[in-house]
Amino acid sequence: MHATPPLAGIRVLDLTRILPGPFATMIFADLGAEVVKIEHPRGGDPERSSAPLGENGDAYRFGMLNRGKRSIAIDLKSTQGQEVVLELARSFDVVLEGFRPGVVDELGIGPAALRSVNPGLVYASISGYGQTGPYADLPGHDINYQALAGILRYFGGRDAPRIPWLPIADIGGGAMLAVSGILAALVRRAATGRGDYLDLSMAEGALYWQQTRAQWYLATGNDPTPDGLPVTGAVPGYGIYEGADGEWLSLGCLEPIFWERLCGVLDLPNDVGRQRDSKAFDELDARLRAIIATRSVKEWFAVFRDSGVPAAPCHTIADALDDEHFRSRGRLGGSEPHDRIRSPFVYADSPEVAGSAAPTLGADTDAVLREAGYDEPRISGLRAVGAIR
Repeated sequence: MHATPPLAGIRVLDLTRILPGPFATMIFADLGAEVVKIEHPRGGDPERSSAPLGENGDAYRFGMLNRGKRSIAIDLKSTQGQEVVLELARSFDVVLEGFRPGVVDELGIGPAALRSVNPGLVYASISGYGQTGPYADLPGHDINYQALAGILRYFGGRDAPRIPWLPIADIGGGAMLAVSGILAALVRRAATGRGDYLDLSMAEGALYWQQTRAQWYLATGNDPTPDGLPVTGAVPGYGIYEGADGEWLSLGCLEPIFWERLCGVLDLPNDVGRQRDSKAFDELDARLRAIIATRSVKEWFAVFRDSGVPAAPCHTIADALDDEHFRSRGRLGGSEPHDRIRSPFVYADSPEVAGSAAPTLGADTDAVLREAGYDEPRISGLRAVGAIR
């Protein structure tokens, strides 16, 4: 008996584009699900032409987010295209969409319509603020969702908020939580036979990430400043330090045992009991920075690895894509976009899914429709009226 990927046999109909939805369905594909991406016949997902492009003209972001998927081109604004989606929904386990609230209902392919033909369907919507509420119709992007959830103002220093490079709300509050919610619904469906509808707000997902900061505020009544928590550098030994080579090293000596080890390595025996003395912070921080500045980050990292001190160099993305640890675990692939950063899901009894390149627009339209029972004359008829490509 051959082992299969965890989600082998699960079929996902992907109506999303840009980032949060495609990231979520990329995860499903990486776990072995069959993901069929629905795109507009003219142009498809805008990410297909998103800069920067590689030397061969490939849109790397599209290639990375849509690896391992199939593409069908359907005009969702046409009656015939909407009927195709209703027919396909009968044989799928999951539908994921990311339109403005209400759009799928206007198109006749909303959760009520699709679940009426397939009660076992798990239907999920990713939107900025959710399908209901005062902000439901408000347009937005990652920066707005982080701002509303109280995340954005804590990046940067005390002077002003700064925009983090990583789209936390899109990926963390949107894609990752969508996958979690859908998987939970699939688990329950296995017991009850019925699917569900998930209304996921990226702003609320970002707020959900605020457990630790909210805990600080609720417990003390004080607003945590950007650099006022232990995990934001309020204790010496937990921060970012510059080496002699101008590179940067992270230290994570939060627990007493690690601070003690750090003091031992740096020959600071008199400072072992002083880490949590707020009055000593400036003195200890300056001392650490002066010591770290005497050797290169590479040298310090070797020393701290051998001593069991939590440390890591602050890689550029180029460094990360060539790191010996990621490479030794097989997380870094070849030169093709879809294979550069591989899935982090490493199971003992399930094979890793071999990712394939992102599909060309509409590459699988005919095949998917045939699998759904469409014959050649019907497919030709849909193509003739522009409902499919």
